[in-house]
Amino acid sequence: MTEKKSEEQTAGQNDGKPGQPPEKQPDKRRYFRLPLASTVFIEIESPPPGAVGPGKIVRCHTLEVSQRGLRVVLDERVTVGAILQVGVDIPGHTDPFYLVGQVRWRMRAKDLPGAWIAGFEILEAEGSDTAQWEAALELVDATEAG
Repeated sequence: MTEKKSEEQTAGQNDGKPGQPPEKQPDKRRYFRLPLASTVFIEIESPPPGAVGPGKIVRCHTLEVSQRGLRVVLDERVTVGAILQVGVDIPGHTDPFYLVGQVRWRMRAKDLPGAWIAGFEILEAEGSDTAQWEAALELVDATEAG
């Protein structure tokens, strides 16, 4: 008899593929992670065709940030592989950074019932604030190091 694995168990398997939480994969990080707490708004559902305005937006917060990624805790489950609109408010900046991120992995938060932790890869996208985001994090990183 084969045992059917739950979504949470499957999301945590260590097969070295995207969709796995960072503690289950070999460390292939190219960018330094900063434990920066910031508010994040993620459009998890697009608006219906022809509708005006945003779709379903959730508010959450970061656990870590890097030039090319975010680790966030949120109350909604996100789909691994989904490409989503993300707005990030970094302390000390007046305007949010508007980014496009792909959900690379997600898992249930162990210490927060009903919450999820997800990793986003920040993608290059026309009209996004990727260059400004990278520059802002370089300044934060330099401040932390000094």
